[in-house]
Amino acid sequence: MARQIWIDEEICISCGMCINNLPDVFRYNNAGKAECFDENGAPEEEIQRDAIDACPVSCIHWQE
Repeated sequence: MARQIWIDEEICISCGMCINNLPDVFRYNNAGKAECFDENGAPEEEIQRDAIDACPVSCIHWQE
């Protein structure tokens, strides 16, 4: 089973870091918080580096 991306919306500050770094993977949802709309939009290594590790509030996680 592939890993999925989970974003804790209660922690997300809508800074746009993940969206700016990986626009083919992340976007804002109707609440103005980040959401993953295409986990296949970038390799896992890029998602880890450019979104998960780059998130200033650590709200993006892998979920098995």
